[in-house]
Amino acid sequence: MSPDKKIALLDLGGVVFNSTGESSKKIDWKIITILNQKHGTPLNLGGDFFPLFMSDYNQLTNQTLTGIEFLTAVFDTLEINTDLIKLLDKDYRIFILSDNYRENIEYISKRYKFSNWSEKQYYSFDFKMEKNNSYFFKTLLKKLNEDPNNMIFIDDYDVNVENAKEVGIKGILYTTNKQLEKDLLKLDPETSSG
Repeated sequence: MSPDKKIALLDLGGVVFNSTGESSKKIDWKIITILNQKHGTPLNLGGDFFPLFMSDYNQLTNQTLTGIEFLTAVFDTLEINTDLIKLLDKDYRIFILSDNYRENIEYISKRYKFSNWSEKQYYSFDFKMEKNNSYFFKTLLKKLNEDPNNMIFIDDYDVNVENAKEVGIKGILYTTNKQLEKDLLKLDPETSSG
């Protein structure tokens, strides 16, 4: 990976991974949403969270899924945005920046071989704060020791994008790959991504 390339900081859910919006025999997205609200934010996730979540989920759906069976079924209902990764890989070093919980990351980083297409990965559970906290990006910059002018953060939540901009990182609110290409060209006309 070329150190002279700029850095694209990518959110996972809603950017790299997109939901088909459909539940399956094993996965009920309405129940998952309710349980995520019940059990808290990604900072509370991990440790005791996942077994409690799975117990509640199995009880509400009348199943006996293990954690791995559940995660496999969840990601069978999602699509990875390989076109986005290919688009960015031309001109950027790709770093992951996500609020996902630890068990999820442990599973998907192996399934989708993050290390094959992402140089570095940073997670809220490591920082003990989420991206909706502007201090998250200040902490990230200290850890990276990189010029924020050479970074573009791509997320599907505007508050996260605004927090990145507060510390000098360019930000793009992700909607589609086509829109991202237009936004990249505006922010960084020298890239081939636009």
